[in-house]
Amino acid sequence: MRKGIDTELFLQVKKQQWIGEGEQILLALSGGADSMYLLYFLKELQNHLSFSLSAMHVQHGIRGEEAVEDAAFSRQQAELYQVPFLEYTCSVPDYAEENKLGLEEAARALRYKALKEEALRWQAESGRKTKIALAHHMDDQAETILFHLIRGAGFSGISGMKAEELLSEAGITLLRPLLFLRKEEILKRLEELGIPYREDSTNRDKSYARNYLRLEILPALEKINAGAVKHLLEAAELFSETEAFFQEKTKEWIEQYGEWEQSSSGKSISLSIPQLKKENALFRREIYKEAIFLLRGSTTEFGKLHYHGIDHLLKRGNGGRLSLPKGVQARVEQKRLLLEKF
Repeated sequence: MRKGIDTELFLQVKKQQWIGEGEQILLALSGGADSMYLLYFLKELQNHLSFSLSAMHVQHGIRGEEAVEDAAFSRQQAELYQVPFLEYTCSVPDYAEENKLGLEEAARALRYKALKEEALRWQAESGRKTKIALAHHMDDQAETILFHLIRGAGFSGISGMKAEELLSEAGITLLRPLLFLRKEEILKRLEELGIPYREDSTNRDKSYARNYLRLEILPALEKINAGAVKHLLEAAELFSETEAFFQEKTKEWIEQYGEWEQSSSGKSISLSIPQLKKENALFRREIYKEAIFLLRGSTTEFGKLHYHGIDHLLKRGNGGRLSLPKGVQARVEQKRLLLEKF
């Protein structure tokens, strides 16, 4: 194996200050090409920067013997790189059935849950800042943008994944250092370095929506325009900037016209209805979204119909009430819109 750090990637990590001295990095290691390249890069990075590195493999309980072999390979590679290794086993089919989710969505939810729990445990034990490193690349980003677009996502979904994303839980950060690399670049570098990797057979199954987008739709778009992926990412960046602008403005609005209350039954925020009525419908929806995020730390399971429902309460006036996901309730009381979490 020809050693040496990826200079371009190293300069990007250094410039963005994604990893600080003394921090802890938990790598999501599937054993596939992308995570193997990230393992190699992070191990090389330790020669230039002092931080702790561990790897975690999530066994989803979907692919039988192939999944067992992936886990064994990941453990072997982590040991080869002298990186502490942890394996987490779960049943995605059971979780998907219990929560009425597709297998892809259920696998992602359980994977993130396991990684976050381990990162929180590690951080609590050591008292050191812990970050989760994920191996998403540029092609994954384009696939994600298209997937969210066809599902009717708003600014957040269409803006794609962030290279650095702060989670609400105790300051845990997600890092995606490879977002600026194409898949073909990663494969080329793995070949040059002689780094082995596993291939997930389900990645070729076009019955999965994301696989179909990756294997059929993106190549078709690149036949129309060779720069299709690049242009998708440029559009996503514009949406990301728009999202950041709205977040800043909605926070300012809530600070000025919102009031927090805490009672034995739960937490609530009330918003001035006269001031809400002065804003346009788009900005009002962003205010509701930000208020719910501040109330419960996430807007997962909330969509356009929910925000339209809240907006409709303003027209109904006093006494209007609406039950929302995750124990959130909206109601109108005098000239205030109350959003409550029970």
